[in-house]
Amino acid sequence: MSNSTVIIDVRTPEEFADGHLEGAININIFDPMFEGVVAALDTSNTYLVYCRSGQRSGNALAFMNSVGFDDVTNLGGVADASETTGIRIVT
Repeated sequence: MSNSTVIIDVRTPEEFADGHLEGAININIFDPMFEGVVAALDTSNTYLVYCRSGQRSGNALAFMNSVGFDDVTNLGGVADASETTGIRIVT
């Protein structure tokens, strides 16, 4: 992964605290500020997005694409994300 790759966990802060990919940032999709926070991110970066099952990360990916992000991948759930990336889950 390059330095311009950002890993986003879109679960709640409580879920994030229970275990997340090392180096991931938490942007809760249920937070009213979610769209504003995401829209302020650099669209030129690569984004890897995950949640618990893949549904919320899919919704986040759709929003990100709608506001100009081209390089966004839905990694599914946290365990799948860890397996795909080789990044360990930390608490």
